Amino acid sequence: MDNSNRKRREFILKLAKVLGFAGGALLSPQLSAKSSKRTPVSLLGVKELSLKRRGRSQQRLSFELSDSIKHSLFTLTSPDRVVLDLKNTKLRTNLKKRLKESVLVRGIRHASRNGNDLRVVFDLAQKAEVKTSLHKTSRGYSLEVTLSGKQILARKKKAVKKVSQKTKQRQLAKKQVSRRRKRFVVAIDPGHGGKDPGAIGRNGTREKDVVLKIARRLYSRINKQSGMKAVLTRDGDYYVSLRKRMEKARSKGADIFISIHADANPNRKLTGSSVYILSENGASSEAARWLANSENSYETMLGGAYVSRSNKVLSSLLLDLSQSATIDNSLGIAKNVLQELGGVNSLLRKKVESAAFVVLKSPDIPSMLVETAFISNPKEERRLNSSHYQNKLANAMFHGIRRYHLAQKKHNAQYA
Repeated sequence: MDNSNRKRREFILKLAKVLGFAGGALLSPQLSAKSSKRTPVSLLGVKELSLKRRGRSQQRLSFELSDSIKHSLFTLTSPDRVVLDLKNTKLRTNLKKRLKESVLVRGIRHASRNGNDLRVVFDLAQKAEVKTSLHKTSRGYSLEVTLSGKQILARKKKAVKKVSQKTKQRQLAKKQVSRRRKRFVVAIDPGHGGKDPGAIGRNGTREKDVVLKIARRLYSRINKQSGMKAVLTRDGDYYVSLRKRMEKARSKGADIFISIHADANPNRKLTGSSVYILSENGASSEAARWLANSENSYETMLGGAYVSRSNKVLSSLLLDLSQSATIDNSLGIAKNVLQELGGVNSLLRKKVESAAFVVLKSPDIPSMLVETAFISNPKEERRLNSSHYQNKLANAMFHGIRRYHLAQKKHNAQYA
């Protein structure tokens, strides 16, 4: 994978995360100032009201103003702070002397901004929920800032109990994916299984059995390598749907996905290995499905972040960019693997092929499908049953994947 593709993928994932998690700033209601007055609003004083009891920790601060103002409010962490910006306002009192330290507020600071505005910063003793309200009084206007501490914690505990099972699963998936790992995860998918035997050779060799053996050997080879981890979409003779294989790879935080098969053709003379990635047509059809069916939890995530479903145009753009970057990365890995397979078996085609295989349709996980050999060819069927040949195929795929992993380590600090 070249440097430009890497940078484009990093940009997409960062953009998806920013858009998926945008927020954190709490904007208060914007109350318009009278446009006819250009003189600054005077902040006449601040009054601290008593703490409310009844098991709650709440404090209300009242700012006395000479006129209505535009104001905004947001919170910061490390340490916890509340920042109140007052437009076109000048201070006419000493805030530090008027405000005593409490269970919620450690101190208060203020400074002028842009020559005309006033910024007030509350240093909090604990995390607090904040809201404002402005109303007219006999002396002018009063801007009330309400801080809620322990009360908000109690509400959160009640809210957690009411969260549906589906939402819990989404939160867990989000936490698993967002937690940066040290190992490079490879999802290995042995094709077919259970009621689906796949292709069957002339001597009765079943594709599902052969590819599982090769997959297990590749699994063992990867897990012996420092900084790498392999997971299997199936580790026995049972059926797994195509989309379930994709979901398993995503739930394990896979960095790449490789599906292993053994080809068949009525022409028993055909021989050789081949490697496939997702075609542009396959990507387009998946994009339409991804956007239309947003109820599946994995389909609401892109590159480890939840994408807002309210903006279909933006989601479509991000999906298109992500798929393009993923296909580019898939091609890079597939070329490595195809080259390594060429040292073990003849190649059916010397270039990576494209197809709309369902298991290749993850929009953010580079994926490839490997046809190890023609099980329909008697000579290759015999070789596929050989443990020695299975090892050679597994090692070839490992070395192709390992080259990609090393490139990732060079440019991406998250990998060991």
